[in-house]
Amino acid sequence: RRVRVSEKLKACQQIVKLMQEDENGWPFLYPVDGDQIPDYYQIIPNPMDLSTIQKKLKASRYRKVETFVEDVNQIFLNCQHYNQTRAPAYKAGIKLQKLFNSKLSDFGLN
Repeated sequence: RRVRVSEKLKACQQIVKLMQEDENGWPFLYPVDGDQIPDYYQIIPNPMDLSTIQKKLKASRYRKVETFVEDVNQIFLNCQHYNQTRAPAYKAGIKLQKLFNSKLSDFGLN
């Protein structure tokens, strides 16, 4: 049977929660503070974070799982673009991306 989009999006909410609770989620919980990191928004044109994704899920802003996946992947693209490979946030991003991809598999969303 085909899984309804609403069921898939419930799984997406669970994945976001797991990412927020993961030890590598800390750099991605909220939007980057432009006061603390002044050049961030000059370098990153499409900012994204887990709280924004969570809000979009709760407001039913996603019509399909692919759009959710694109937003989460935007977090990792931004992370890798902005941070040096040795930076703690960069390393956390790599690890969180692995968790994300394995959870997409676990929930049959990929």
